[in-house]
Amino acid sequence: MHEIGLEEKIFELVGYMVTSGRNLLDETPLYGPFRLVDAASRLILLLEDEEITSSRLSAIRERIDAGKYSVMTSPGEFRTFLGSLVDALVDHLNSQ
Repeated sequence: MHEIGLEEKIFELVGYMVTSGRNLLDETPLYGPFRLVDAASRLILLLEDEEITSSRLSAIRERIDAGKYSVMTSPGEFRTFLGSLVDALVDHLNSQ
């Protein structure tokens, strides 16, 4: 099995972020926040794959992955999800 190196994983994430930036010029405005939180989830997963773990980051990634697709079904629910995600980040920040 071919193992992808850290540089390659980071390059793929940067590629996702850059192409997302370009695509946002022509996509619905709600895709911007979705792509940002999705990139955050991907970054945390990349770190976890490299055995760089944090219970705070894992908890945030799980929240992101559980709520990010609400963008496709309910803009209001997605907005509420983003607000709760910010609240969760603040809570985790204050717990350190």
